[in-house]
Amino acid sequence: MACPSIADDELSMLKVARERTGAGYTSSFAITNPIYMSDIQRLSGGNTSGSGNSYPAVALANPIDNRPDGENPLAMSEFSSYDQNPPRTAFMFNYNSQSSNNACQFAIPFDTYYHDDPNNLVPSSLNIYTAYTTQTGTTPASAGYYAIYTTGGSPSGSWMQVGNNGLIIDTGSC
Repeated sequence: MACPSIADDELSMLKVARERTGAGYTSSFAITNPIYMSDIQRLSGGNTSGSGNSYPAVALANPIDNRPDGENPLAMSEFSSYDQNPPRTAFMFNYNSQSSNNACQFAIPFDTYYHDDPNNLVPSSLNIYTAYTTQTGTTPASAGYYAIYTTGGSPSGSWMQVGNNGLIIDTGSC
């Protein structure tokens, strides 16, 4: 289970450490003391500050508002709704219903959507993965062309085409 939203609950450093190991926020996984905030927030993972556990890299598939940025000041609020094992990959995009060229011409990403290839920003296979309008919902993305950006707003240099049912049917380079 992912970390709760800070709007709904307080965050526990021990439970965030459990989530960062991939065991889950509400698990009873044993964490070895000490727990250093700098280790659980380090984007590349590890325990160079001296934590008792070594943590995996931060899951960048989370939306940028739901993951630590690795920069000072460090804050527990950066783990609001963080999921070490996100079920869907977040991507920012520019959309055009007509062509990939038109989608790729825009310079600023429009919004955040999600697809169910958990390992790649640009889906690795066609006609397998689906694009959705929310991280947990069932509403598929509209048919058309999406220029893909990271959740930080950096261009990926790629686009994907989504069919009428949200199925990702083509990808290419911008």
